[in-house]
Amino acid sequence: MNKPLKKIEKNWTALLLQRSKNYLVRSKLDQNITITQSNLSASFMGNRQLANHNTADIRFNLNKIAEYNLQGDNLERENIELTFLKHQQKLNKKLLENSEQLVNALEQLQSAHKRVMKTNEDIIKFNTGLIESTVKVIQEGELPHEMQLSEENMKIELDKIEKTITATDKKIEKQIARVEEISKENGKLSSELNLKREKITEN
Repeated sequence: MNKPLKKIEKNWTALLLQRSKNYLVRSKLDQNITITQSNLSASFMGNRQLANHNTADIRFNLNKIAEYNLQGDNLERENIELTFLKHQQKLNKKLLENSEQLVNALEQLQSAHKRVMKTNEDIIKFNTGLIESTVKVIQEGELPHEMQLSEENMKIELDKIEKTITATDKKIEKQIARVEEISKENGKLSSELNLKREKITEN
């Protein structure tokens, strides 16, 4: 086997393994995005609504108990209402801050989607270019000029590919580790969500 072909086969093996790792990362990312969305929805639409209902019940009961057990001449009702008013003001501020973070996350997801679409465009351009090259082979009986590299130039290109593969592999391994941490954190958050629901129900 000639040297360039041996190097090409070695690089193909490395690139196909790398592609598999990339798809594994994407699969885990998509899974964790779904889990995060589910947890977020359960926390806000489920637990938040239960907690708010719990607050309304406590407010009603506290006002009734104060009405029957206090004299009503020391601004008791006003002080109770002020306590709940301050609580609601704090919640509104937190809600806005949380929404701001979600807006940023949405913008990041949109940016990621645009990059995926750009990659798809690159594949289409590559395929279109190869179709044109194939037509040229049929018409002229030879490969296009850019595909007629000498063995020396081919070695230069293959060395560049190998360096890129090594650098990309390191990044993929770091990404895999980060995704695993996200998965663990999602598991903890799911458990915490259930515990908080139980506490709200108990209240």
